[in-house]
Amino acid sequence: MGGYVFQMNKKPLFSSDQIISISDIQRKWRSVIEPKLSKFPFLMMFSGTEPKATILSYDSFEELWKKVKEASEIELKMELLCRMIENVKNNREYVSFADVVSKANITAEDLEGAPDVELETE
Repeated sequence: MGGYVFQMNKKPLFSSDQIISISDIQRKWRSVIEPKLSKFPFLMMFSGTEPKATILSYDSFEELWKKVKEASEIELKMELLCRMIENVKNNREYVSFADVVSKANITAEDLEGAPDVELETE
């Protein structure tokens, strides 16, 4: 296996074996690319000496997508928690979700039509 590229700016490390040329994608997908995709988590596509794109297997892509969604949800929860802590620290009252929705003239139909919104009945 080839040498490793040093990690810079917290970018993922990859070996020289993971580098493929654009021409290999067109001419040698089955013989060059597919075997490497089953061996490595990703491949780096170069044009000359410049990286152009990353290729993932579909399974790796689905796993990455799942992690991104989870991280996004955690980020939103952390933001909400920080706001709640700030309100407690400053002795401010909470504004209920129902009050926010009514003041913004948002209807239940608007919320139901939004992606990733689930309404709970009270």
